[in-house]
Amino acid sequence: MFFCLGDRFVSNYGRPFFSHSFGRLQLISIVVFFMPVFFLTVKSWVTTSLFLLFLICVWPIISNWTHYFSNRGKQFWVLLTCLVIPFFSELIAQIGRGEIVGSSLDGPSRMILAATVFVYLSRVEVSHVIRALSLGAVFGLIGIACSLLLFPEQYWQHRAATYFVDPITLPCFTLGLLGLALFLNRVAGPREIRLAIKLFLVFVAVYICIESGSRSSWVAFSCLMAAYVLYLWRRSFKYQVIGMIGLLIALFAIYLLSKTVYERVNESARGVLAFVFQGEHMNDDARLVVHHTSSGQRLLLGLVDIHLIKGSPLFGVGDRTSLPPFEELSSAIPLLSEEVYEIKILAGSHSELLAQLVRQGLLCGTATLCSLFLYPLYVFVLRFRRFTFSDGSLSVGALGIIIPILASSLTIQVFNLKMTISFYGLCLAIFFACLCQNVERESTEKTIETNFQ
Repeated sequence: MFFCLGDRFVSNYGRPFFSHSFGRLQLISIVVFFMPVFFLTVKSWVTTSLFLLFLICVWPIISNWTHYFSNRGKQFWVLLTCLVIPFFSELIAQIGRGEIVGSSLDGPSRMILAATVFVYLSRVEVSHVIRALSLGAVFGLIGIACSLLLFPEQYWQHRAATYFVDPITLPCFTLGLLGLALFLNRVAGPREIRLAIKLFLVFVAVYICIESGSRSSWVAFSCLMAAYVLYLWRRSFKYQVIGMIGLLIALFAIYLLSKTVYERVNESARGVLAFVFQGEHMNDDARLVVHHTSSGQRLLLGLVDIHLIKGSPLFGVGDRTSLPPFEELSSAIPLLSEEVYEIKILAGSHSELLAQLVRQGLLCGTATLCSLFLYPLYVFVLRFRRFTFSDGSLSVGALGIIIPILASSLTIQVFNLKMTISFYGLCLAIFFACLCQNVERESTEKTIETNFQ
């Protein structure tokens, strides 16, 4: 279908499809490779990588504007809009509240940089970049494990962490690296070797998740592995059922064999059960369980978030210092304790989904969540599943990063650090570029076939 001519990819119908400098693309691939390698072990590494990629990509776009923006299909513009929505949603919410806080715009602004990378990559052979990302994720996983083994003093007491990443964020994005490595693993060699490598990577991720003690990551791991089982045997319902049964057995074995998992899962269950079945009229013992278990505190924080959303549904509440006094909140939420109120002031929401709605209001917050999670899942899993689930597809790697981060976002804030939204936004940009190329290539082929007929 395509052959190389100089620095242009030309279709065999004579129409230029891609145009780029090979040196620039190789440089981008190198930066993308090293980005996940040191993502969670070297401070500011991803932020620097994103800015560097932006600088590499922005000049070709400015110098050849029409090449990147003319004759683009509808899907290109939808994907580009999807990437910039988080920034403009935050900006609109701040304007609506009558305040502009630069620090709050800093994180979402990384999506603008990622959008620039998307525009450039949508016109070059992005498969090299995706393979570099996958390989970098493999070394990133190994690097995290080595860091934990070599620098145990960086632990938060008994919970795994690096010198700048906490025990909650670390396993969450470790699973993002695992997803990229699993769904995109293209190691050449015998099937047994490939299987051994994947099992080793899963073992490394499980080790990191257990050492961190993060129950959110355990849920995310279960979701990621379930998605991978369904994808791996997508052409056989029988093997999917067998695979899911095997996964459940493995998860139950981890629960029984790991003291950390066993105790923390049981503690969470006690908090949830006390909250759900006894409600506001629970006795003192049940209140104690809810107030002093992480799951119980998260549920109470969720109630606080819902109360705040009801109070400011249009543009949200911009800052944790804008919280109503404890007395006002406790009158609306009788179960609320001063300890949970202090957690809310110091740490904010314990759910990315609720945090966006609290900060930006229902309209802008929903737009942000759709652009970050729901629409990407829709296009990769439903709208263009023929690309995602075809043999050898590189688009499927998007599921490896979206699913664990989305699952984690239910119970933690996944974008409270600028480096995390930088990493996620750049991954989205890369996979959006791949999807855009597939769509435009298919559209071009159909147009040419129609003209021949």
